[in-house]
Amino acid sequence: MCPISSSESLENRESYCSHDIEGISSLYSQSSSTIEEIPRSRRTSSVRVANVAKTTSIDSRVSNNGNESLKLSLKRTITKIVDAVKDDNEQTEKNSSDLNKVLESRFDVEDAIRLVNNESSERVDVRQSFDEESAQSWHGETPTDGNKEFGDNSDRQTVEKVFTNKSTGDVELPPDGGYGWVVTFCVCLIMFSTWGCNSGFGVFLAFYLNEEVFPGATKYDYALIAGLTVALGQGCSPFVMVIMRIIGIKTTMLFGTALMLAGFLLASYATQLWQLYLTQGVMSGASISFIFVPATTMIPGWFLKKRAVAMGLSMMGTGAGGVVYGLAVNKMISRDGNTKMALRVLAITCTVSVLIAIVLLKQRNPVPSVGLRSRKLIVSQFKQIFDIRVARNPFVSLVALWCSFALLGYSLMIFTLSSYAIARGMTAHEGSILTAVLNAAQAIGRPLMGLAGDKFGRANVTIVLTFFLTILLFAFWIPAHTFVQLLMFSILIGGCVGVANVMNTVLIADNVPPHRFLTSWSFVNLSGSPALLVCELIAQALTVPGDKNNPYLHTQIFAGSCFCAALILVLILREYAVRLKLTERQRATDLELENWKLYGEHDSGNEWDNSNDLGKVRATLNERKIKYDLLLGSGIKKYLLRMAYPMKV
Repeated sequence: MCPISSSESLENRESYCSHDIEGISSLYSQSSSTIEEIPRSRRTSSVRVANVAKTTSIDSRVSNNGNESLKLSLKRTITKIVDAVKDDNEQTEKNSSDLNKVLESRFDVEDAIRLVNNESSERVDVRQSFDEESAQSWHGETPTDGNKEFGDNSDRQTVEKVFTNKSTGDVELPPDGGYGWVVTFCVCLIMFSTWGCNSGFGVFLAFYLNEEVFPGATKYDYALIAGLTVALGQGCSPFVMVIMRIIGIKTTMLFGTALMLAGFLLASYATQLWQLYLTQGVMSGASISFIFVPATTMIPGWFLKKRAVAMGLSMMGTGAGGVVYGLAVNKMISRDGNTKMALRVLAITCTVSVLIAIVLLKQRNPVPSVGLRSRKLIVSQFKQIFDIRVARNPFVSLVALWCSFALLGYSLMIFTLSSYAIARGMTAHEGSILTAVLNAAQAIGRPLMGLAGDKFGRANVTIVLTFFLTILLFAFWIPAHTFVQLLMFSILIGGCVGVANVMNTVLIADNVPPHRFLTSWSFVNLSGSPALLVCELIAQALTVPGDKNNPYLHTQIFAGSCFCAALILVLILREYAVRLKLTERQRATDLELENWKLYGEHDSGNEWDNSNDLGKVRATLNERKIKYDLLLGSGIKKYLLRMAYPMKV
């Protein structure tokens, strides 16, 4: 048998066979002459040697040719995969020069509000124009002329719908700088004094758990207070958005500032547990949402291409605030032996810094609030933000579930770290240092996460970071028992633990149409708040006080399991995102090929206009069709192939 693979040509087959026949004949003649020359007693062994030589030679040639064929086949396969991925990533990079694609991939809450507001006002304009011309009313139906006018407007690109100035009719794109950097600094200052201040709550929690501050209070009471601050800060966001649209941005923020001041001050005078629930739990938690939600809606109006940079810089405030407030609170509590002065200092400093930011904040092309006069307009704001039908979209539900698990693991870890350090024999001061270092790492890690997501794909970066978090919690946090080990753990974990806070909005923007963004964002925020409410309750319930070696072992395992579940969910999300992109490109490719069949050439205005080699263009389209038909096939193998397909997504 000739050792020829099926992929080789007929000439090669004839050459290989002829070569092998000549080799076999030569070996046979040599062995025959040798047999005649040697004595009979040694003839048998010589024949055996010759036969072994012939067999070895043939087998080695078969093996070598087979290995070469396998290597060539593997090399061709790898080359095809690399070319396919390169082609898809090149298509993604081409979209980065399209402002409309850039906006849709970085869509944010303010963009959604402006989009809804502009479309609503255009509907009113259409109705008034039609009434003036025909002297008729709609009676709940859309007239032909009005429908045509509105339909033409609906065909406009998203960037026009969002950034069209209604007073002039011109499209005014964000300046990507200027006073926008002042706005970015103000938002950073607000994050510093809201979520950053709340990051230091772990110090309060450690003090409450180790000192009998309120008679009759259990560890579950303090854990629930910790959960209230985070759950209300996250879960109230959609309701705050509605209030902001009714009474205005700065009025909403001023109300939140007053609520925060009252919460901290009254908590310093609390003598009973229910008072602490109401003040440091409910009032402080709700104030976070009333302050930070309106502030974060201002950055998108100033930035488009540099939006990721601006949002990343604003997020540095969360980590920086955790460092400053965590160390300051621990110092004051250690000095005074109680939390009264610490809470009063927080009330003053946070209020002053937030008021400075509110004064300096400026909204570019502000969207007017609807006011309190029209009940119909108020109801319409609720309908624009709350829509349970969005849960029918499997992607939105997956994002909500992923975000819930990731935030649950994040809260378990960040609120437990200081208490865990004290339980392992370290001082309260060392525990506060660990919390401060973790928050400092967050200040650096969060902006880098956003930039990396834009460069390598949001889903890709989310998967890598979530996997890294899972490894760190299981392989590093559990065996760590010295201050130096926990210090290194805090540095590493801080750089990536906020992945859910950074990526949840952009993952929605990547895979949800702009007109569905606001309701999807609202659903994701509301869905995650129950998990945040009970996160520290779970942590304390899993604690084993009698275990002197590691009383928080079960809590650590549960936190790691949360990130493990989040990893599985984000892998499913990636497959969904890849499928959406490939389906869109498959349709575009099929349309191009159909144009070739109908007209014998490509349409104008597409990516092939500058190409002179039309044969190469058609070959590329055919290769794409084969690739997309393969990747979008049914079955578990194709599903896993899409999940692992290394494209930017």
